[in-house]
Amino acid sequence: MNRISKTILTLTIATTLSTLNIACQKVTQVEAINDSAVEKVAQKDYQGALTDYNKAIEKDPNNATLYNNRGNAHFQAQNYEEAIRDYNEALKIKPEMADTYYNRAYARQQLTDLKGALSDYDKALEFATDETTKIKIYGNRATLHHAVANYQNALSDYAQAINLRPDIPQIYSNRANLYYQQGKLEQAIADYRKAADLYQQQGNTQSQQELLAIVSKIEQSN
Repeated sequence: MNRISKTILTLTIATTLSTLNIACQKVTQVEAINDSAVEKVAQKDYQGALTDYNKAIEKDPNNATLYNNRGNAHFQAQNYEEAIRDYNEALKIKPEMADTYYNRAYARQQLTDLKGALSDYDKALEFATDETTKIKIYGNRATLHHAVANYQNALSDYAQAINLRPDIPQIYSNRANLYYQQGKLEQAIADYRKAADLYQQQGNTQSQQELLAIVSKIEQSN
């Protein structure tokens, strides 16, 4: 009886380990295909990347990251509706993916679905945990608020982004554009100068000079 029990136990362990090995091989294959697709996107071979992602998803159809990444490939190829469909699938599987809400918001902007984009940026912030993602969301949502004349909301988002990272020149120059549009010239000049200083620190003298030229024009006209 003990020999039989021991045999059954051994078979159970062997079967479990065999299943685990198959699962590990599957994960390794999917990761390799995903890596290949990422490289093809970097090379702007979007069709090749999509072919790879299709293969990966066939092997692992419940992998939210694969749908998100395929959505990104569609986005880069300017297939925005296809991108949104993939982002939808990713969020069905894993509804707390902040990056996917951010990506879908940006895709919706390209299709002028501004209300949907704002809703997605809100959801992205709800789930975002790292500083870099939050800055991207605040920055993009601010420009979207600006575009639809929600100026106070735009200023609030710019302030949030600056509070998280006060060394990003583009945030200051975008806010300066808004201040200038509102006729708040002192605030606009201050932000243009701040952005110019940051560009100088980064060694980007071209952007620095462009912003200082804007400041000069504002000062000469007033």
